Amino acid sequence: MKILLINPALTGNLSAGIGTIKVPLGLAYIAAYLEKHGDGVEIIDCLAYYDNVEEIEKGIFRIGLSEEKLAERIKKANPGIIGISCAYTSYERDSFRTAEIVKKICPKSLVVFGGAHCSANPERVLKNKNVDVVVLGEGEITFLNIVKSYEKNGKMGKINGIAYKEKGKIKINPTREYIENLDEIPFPARHLLPMERYLKHPQNSIANMRKPTTEIVSSRGCPFSCIFCSIHTVWGKKWRARSAGNVVDEIEMLSNKYGIREFRFFDDNISWDKKRIIEICDEIIKRNLNIKWDTPNGVAISTLNEEVLKKMKQAGYYKAVFGIESGNEETLKKIRKPLSVKYAKKIVRLANKIGIWTWSTFVIGFPWETKEDIKKTIDFIKNSDLDFITVYIAQPYPGTEMYSLYEKEGLLESGIDMQSTVANTKYNTKYFKAEELRELQKRVYMEFFKSKIRGYANPIKFYDKFLSKIRTLEDLWYVARMFLNLIGKEYSPIYKTSEK
Repeated sequence: MKILLINPALTGNLSAGIGTIKVPLGLAYIAAYLEKHGDGVEIIDCLAYYDNVEEIEKGIFRIGLSEEKLAERIKKANPGIIGISCAYTSYERDSFRTAEIVKKICPKSLVVFGGAHCSANPERVLKNKNVDVVVLGEGEITFLNIVKSYEKNGKMGKINGIAYKEKGKIKINPTREYIENLDEIPFPARHLLPMERYLKHPQNSIANMRKPTTEIVSSRGCPFSCIFCSIHTVWGKKWRARSAGNVVDEIEMLSNKYGIREFRFFDDNISWDKKRIIEICDEIIKRNLNIKWDTPNGVAISTLNEEVLKKMKQAGYYKAVFGIESGNEETLKKIRKPLSVKYAKKIVRLANKIGIWTWSTFVIGFPWETKEDIKKTIDFIKNSDLDFITVYIAQPYPGTEMYSLYEKEGLLESGIDMQSTVANTKYNTKYFKAEELRELQKRVYMEFFKSKIRGYANPIKFYDKFLSKIRTLEDLWYVARMFLNLIGKEYSPIYKTSEK
């Protein structure tokens, strides 16, 4: 039986980041696991065909493989089982549309959905007539068991970690235990993907020092309990990790096979085990791998110290993205972020001193936040000595405590807004209208930039906080590119043209 995995094209506002193309590691891991156990599998990543951009309506675009081309490839594959990714609530309609196309071409096929949105909302997803099974949580073993069962007798009742339909009724089976030894999972099946398209994407390295770059994951899960985070619906709250040798084996393979010069670690908590992150760094140094790497998903400040940061820097780590989230101690407690403002400032200063560029994400617009609460975050940002920031607006993602809080406060009377994102919220809070939050988000950026300009007017501070990090021509070129990016001079011509 042929197996086909599909990452759908996306529809939405370009500011929501639908044009940010990444290797679909989730599907690639499942494909690799199926191959390991003898099953033939194909992956269609519609988003890899990012040069196909269509304006559906004013300001709303569809990016990815056209429906006609997708239909042709489905017909050619003629699969018996199709897995479709549906990671985010806002892109549910795109996944449903893909399932509709699949069922028209292969009406007797089994359509399986997976991703954070599906794990959080299995009943909602299964109400769609074109979806047969939903994978709950980690997918490798579960998907393999679905394949085996479907090939044998089609019965799903004994498969843990799924929800499915039987005689018109939705049934949810017990959860599956997580894979303890992640080294047993093969490296993602990148050979089934058009890797050259990711590496040649105009934005492949727009925020990175070197190119080409690619994504890698060395651990799964996070033991923290931040109320806005949805990763627990897939990975649970137990942290599991690959061994240092296994991680660096993949780095070395990708460097040799694809010429990768920089890696983006998409772990949710890469440095939870200080000993392991030091071992990874030592292994990179031992093998004399000339690479750069960063952590765009964020690195937990509470897990860092001087020893860890110095070792990471020595192994090619040049940019730390912290998840500080708020400069308000009360908000940090409410969102259950295991961090104090004082320690956050300490680690930012330490990273700057070591020569690591510092970036942090912040979230404003929590349901309880007043102007005074957000002002504390703005004041922290202005005085933090961070090099860069990203400001998000809180969103009620299904499966999170934040969602329940929005419901409790009566802020979801109109239900989930599929067009709402962290960059362009559509939700009101107790104290702000959505448009006020969007304006406040812009203000935070402006306050940050003005504080940087004022600070750099002091020659001593300019050298100490900025010039001291520029130690090579590569560093200088990186800073120049980041500056051009921030003022809007560097962009993907594909998407810029599409907005006209």
